[in-house]
Amino acid sequence: MRQERAERTRSALVLAAAKMFDRLGYERTTLSCISDAAAVSKGALSFHFASKAELADTVQLMGCASTRSSLEHLRRQNVPALQSLVDMTHATAQQLATNQLVRAGVRLNYELRTPSDGEMNFFTGWYELFLTTTLEAERDHSLRAECHPVTVAGLALSIVCWAFAAQGRTPDEIRLQLTEFWRLLLPALAADQDVARYQPVGSEPPESPLPRRTATG
Repeated sequence: MRQERAERTRSALVLAAAKMFDRLGYERTTLSCISDAAAVSKGALSFHFASKAELADTVQLMGCASTRSSLEHLRRQNVPALQSLVDMTHATAQQLATNQLVRAGVRLNYELRTPSDGEMNFFTGWYELFLTTTLEAERDHSLRAECHPVTVAGLALSIVCWAFAAQGRTPDEIRLQLTEFWRLLLPALAADQDVARYQPVGSEPPESPLPRRTATG
């Protein structure tokens, strides 16, 4: 019982830290505002975390683990690897829009200049998974032979970077733009002439329909 309560307190502190890091950034976030946001005493906070730096590391580690788990799941779906790559960029964009651990972790990556370690650096972790997927696309012949996997993985990472920079847009608006990116790119990347077999919106899109694109969208 005591261990369960301790785990709940630790989880509340990590989520509160992510919320404050996302909202205020690392420098402006204090341990006091984290404990207040978690409704936890400062003594309980110091029992679980020795410093703000340790909390920031935990947010980055847990955020990276969360996004890596979901992308690995998509990579193992029974679809061509090129489609998996499309799906993974959509999933990453969705996480950036809705998952505070991921969003806060990415902001901390920038502010703290996190080393290129895939366990803590989101962009390194994403690129590694994208490269693994494009190499699989080369092997399953869903990727056009003249397209280098390293280049295509970098292209997918660029799309994700755009999604992070576009956080002021709604998730549906971001999803629409990513779909347009892939609608343009797939004919150049897909080895199969039947490009219609690939879904630029993602093979497992959310239930809500895409918003109508405006002339300025």
